[in-house]
Amino acid sequence: MSDAAPSPAAPPARALRADRPPAAPAAVLPTVPPDAPLSDPPEASATPVPAAPPAPPPFTAVVPPSTTIAGAATRPQLPPEVLAARTLAPLGDADQGRIQAWRGAGWATDFHVAAVPLGEVRPGGVPRDAIAPIDAPLFVDGAAADARLDAREPVVVFAVGADARAYPLRVLVWHEVVNDVVGGRPVAVTYCPRTNAARVFERRVQGAALRLGVTGVLRHGGLLMWDTLTQSWWQQFTGEALVGGLTGLRLPARPSLLVSYAAFRRAHPAGLVLGAHREAPAPYGRTPYAGHDTRTGAPPFFDGLPDPRLPPTERVLALDLDGHAAAYAFSLLARRRVLNDQIGARPAAAFWVPGTLSALDAPRIPDARDVGAAAAYDRRVNDRALTFEFTAGAFRDRETGSSWTFHGRAHAGPLAGTHLLPLVHQTPLWFAWPAFHPGTRLVAHPS
Repeated sequence: MSDAAPSPAAPPARALRADRPPAAPAAVLPTVPPDAPLSDPPEASATPVPAAPPAPPPFTAVVPPSTTIAGAATRPQLPPEVLAARTLAPLGDADQGRIQAWRGAGWATDFHVAAVPLGEVRPGGVPRDAIAPIDAPLFVDGAAADARLDAREPVVVFAVGADARAYPLRVLVWHEVVNDVVGGRPVAVTYCPRTNAARVFERRVQGAALRLGVTGVLRHGGLLMWDTLTQSWWQQFTGEALVGGLTGLRLPARPSLLVSYAAFRRAHPAGLVLGAHREAPAPYGRTPYAGHDTRTGAPPFFDGLPDPRLPPTERVLALDLDGHAAAYAFSLLARRRVLNDQIGARPAAAFWVPGTLSALDAPRIPDARDVGAAAAYDRRVNDRALTFEFTAGAFRDRETGSSWTFHGRAHAGPLAGTHLLPLVHQTPLWFAWPAFHPGTRLVAHPS
């Protein structure tokens, strides 16, 4: 590392309509303290802007002709190499009771196929899809969103070409999963408020466009999603199918940013913004997780021992490149603003900017503290690794003196118009990252 030191340590498809799962109870959202301030007024005045192309309806899957259907759920055939590579966890005596309880709750998941011990799964306090995922998202334009959102509110930003969208955490904290189609790609935009992991996944698997939902159970404190095609359980933190027929597969993750709404508007002035969910509305603008990211110990839903190298709820910029896991403490990034590093064979740069509020601090998100935002990029341009610094209020590379935006675009200098390659990353709370990446290298102190 140059300026950061580690701490120790398919054929044509045919459309099928998948069987509708057992009816879930009416939406039960996380409770809000009775003394919390009133929510923002409804977003009825926002003019919906139709998304193009529209998202597929719930419980619909596109299945290739090679797919077989067995029993109550469709079951894609996994490639032989996936079946050969996956390692299944043995079932213990206690697991039979767990399976019986889950069967009683209506699950048709194949619990005998699991990559992790079922004892690592714990109740999350709500039944399946009681935290209602959004299957038909409605979007508003920037002018309408400007009137509803504080400029500093956190949003998940995902773009495919010119189709750029922002998903405010004021909505995601209540729904956690949005099944969307962006730039023609079926994707799931996900957020786990317990770990602060915001992740975007391609949801086309083995030729099927999956509909993902919220299981209501957790592992290592993180959200487990489920698909309506096979009822397999997926770890949102990693994108891996851990329980059920699709165990061994991983959802392809795509680069996204968790930044302020103002940063999104500057980078994508014509972008669309996710609006209120009409079918299962919630008190948007408030969070049921107030004070979560200021805990001094591990959260109550986390069963493991927190890695002592950082406070459990400090944010980190974290990424795993080809098996090389690294995390950068926000406390260091806030002081340095930029770090140059090498992750495996990849020269990488970490940028940090102030101006993004926490969704896990104050009861009302607009009243929360500023925690900033971070992003990771491949710092090579034309096969040359650049060295970045933050001087005179701007990101610059030492090699050419070009100035760069937080979004990785050179806006002045010899490299003007050049874009850095974004790296798939997330900005979770520290307790969660080493639980899923126990061999991670932490950068928390200046060299």
